[in-house]
Formats: sequence, C-alpha cells, structure tokens
Amino acid sequence: MSIYYNNDSLSNHREIEKRVNKRKFPLGKNDENLLLNPPANSHILLIYEDQLDLDNAIATYFNEGLKHNQLCVHSSVSLGNKDYLENFSLQITNYRENLEKGNLKIVDLVPHYVNAMVNNLKPFDDLREEIVSIASRDKNQFDNKYIRLTGDCAALLLKNKHFENCVSVEEWRYQNPLKGSYLCPYPRSLFEKFPFNAYVSRLVKYHDTIIDSNGKLILRK
Repeated sequence: MSIYYNNDSLSNHREIEKRVNKRKFPLGKNDENLLLNPPANSHILLIYEDQLDLDNAIATYFNEGLKHNQLCVHSSVSLGNKDYLENFSLQITNYRENLEKGNLKIVDLVPHYVNAMVNNLKPFDDLREEIVSIASRDKNQFDNKYIRLTGDCAALLLKNKHFENCVSVEEWRYQNPLKGSYLCPYPRSLFEKFPFNAYVSRLVKYHDTIIDSNGKLILRK
C-alpha cells in the first residue's frame, strides 16, 4: 500500500442517460443520506457537480465512519497535489489523530492507474487484501470490520478516454466486494457529453447504488 446492445440494454441506457442529464435527480423512495449510512457490501456510484461538491460528500462519508470507529480508506490519484491533500485533511475530523491510530488510511492510486491502463489489476487485489487485513487485526478497534473506501482511479480512466480499462476496474470492484462500501465518484459533466455518455449504462451495471452528492438515492438495483 502506498501511503501519503441488445434492445433491453439500449432501452436501459437511454433511461439512465435521462436521469443523469436532468438538472435535478429524481429521489428514490428512501430519502435518507446514504453517505451517512451506505448499504452493506455496496459498490456506490457518486455523481457530483464540482470539486467543492465532491469534497463535501467525501468528508460526510468519512466523518460518519470515523465517528463509528470504522476503517476509512481514501485512495486517490491526486495525492501528489499538496493543496488537494491539505484541503482533504482540513475537512476530516481529527485527521492527524485518526491517521496515527490507523482509523484513516491514505493510498496513492497513481501506480494502480498506470497498471490499469495495461489491464493489470493485480495491484487492486493486493490493495484489497491489505485493507481487509488491516480491518481484521483488532476486532474491537473497527466496528464489525466495516470499511469505507473511496477511489477515483476509474473516473480518471474515463476522463482520459481509457474506456474499457475504466469499465474493467469497476467490474473488478463489483466482483470483489468489501465488508463495507466502495464509493466511486464521477463528475456529472462527463456523463453529459459524447463519447463518455455512451458508457453510462455499462458503469451503472457494475454498481449497486447511484447517489448524488447529498447522499440521496438516484437508482438502486
């Protein structure tokens, strides 16, 4: 761990595009904030508007987990940007203390991104194994070994038009669930233009739940 189309699928694709492109997302029947209480063993697609929107969502997701003594893992390709990491640290409750206690882990995803571009997902296997091992070391430290993990590698792959690699990473996450939740953020702007929007239905296929940055339900399988 580095610290620091058939007719049915086409119809479904069009329906998802309609939902994503609306100015306001339709809410599900349950109006609870799923960033606070994510479904167990879930792979969640988070659609956000801008960086501030995303920062607030991730802070909500992690601060709630830390409050319940859960293991929170922030994995990102942006950690080399000191301003990004400083801004993140300011939004996390007792950031330094949680790092030192091991409740919070920061993972550099740049090596994983590079490997994903050549279809090598073994680093993702290794990362998952290490995270699960950390959560299992002290059953009293972490609440039922529940893990909250964020990862923006797939979104960057999509942004840089490595479309199939992006889908492969999301498929891997979907097929390798954690006892907790994966949170995968994507900017809404990517889903509003071609050719990125052509991959919406495939990304949705490999997520259990789609939410907005307020944690409100857009779609659940």
